Amino acid sequence: MNGTRLVLPDRLRPRWRQLPALAALAQRRLGPRALHRCTRPAACWLWLTALAALHAAGRVLAHGSATVSVTGPRMTWPRRAAYKTVLLLRATVSGLWLWLPLHATAAGVPPLLAYGPALAVTLSLLWETGSMLARTRATASPATTVRHLRSQGGIRWEAGTLVAHEEDPVSAGRLVCAALVLADHHHAGLVVVPNGAAMHHSYARLGFTPGPLHPGVLIRHPHAPARA
Repeated sequence: MNGTRLVLPDRLRPRWRQLPALAALAQRRLGPRALHRCTRPAACWLWLTALAALHAAGRVLAHGSATVSVTGPRMTWPRRAAYKTVLLLRATVSGLWLWLPLHATAAGVPPLLAYGPALAVTLSLLWETGSMLARTRATASPATTVRHLRSQGGIRWEAGTLVAHEEDPVSAGRLVCAALVLADHHHAGLVVVPNGAAMHHSYARLGFTPGPLHPGVLIRHPHAPARA
C-alpha cells in the first residue's frame, strides 16, 4: 500500500492464466452450490469476471493454489484504466452473446438453434447471480464493518477474502503470513468473514477478534513490524 493505495510485491501477483482455476476454486469454496452441473460454468464465469476486474485493479494476491482478494484501496490511474477495461470487455462479451443469435438468424439458422444456447446461458447466469445475491444477504457483510471502522479514523481498514484448496494448507498459510506482513508494514487493519468454524479458529490464532458490529466478522488491528 502506498498512502491508501494497494501496491503488491511481484511475487504475490497471480498470472492471468491462473485466474480460471482460482475462479473455479472460489465458486466451490465460497459461492453457493451450483444449482445444476450444467449451470456451474455460469457460476464460475461470475467469479472469473470478478477476479479479473480485481486483478486488473491490482487487488489479488496468490501463492500456489491460494488467493486473497482485497476490496477497498484506492487505485492508481493505470489500475483504474485496467479495471474499467476489464469491465468494458465483460460488457462487450455479454453484448456479443446477445447479438450473435440475431446475426445467425439473419444468416438462415433456425431460431431455436440460434437462440437456444444463448437463452440457456443467460438464464443460467441470472439464476446463479440471484443465488449468489441471496447468499450474500444471508451472511454478514464485511463492507459495513469496514465503513464503520474507517469512520473512527486513525487506521486504514481493508476487507480481504481468502480462498485455498483443502489439500494445500501450506500455500494458504504462506499467503496469509505474507498478507499480514504487508498489512502490518503499511499499518492497515484487516476485516474478514471466516468460511466455517475451522477458518474462524485459524483466524483467531492469527490475532483476529470479533468485529464491533457482528461476531461473525473478524478484525485484526495492525501489529508493529518485527524488528530484525
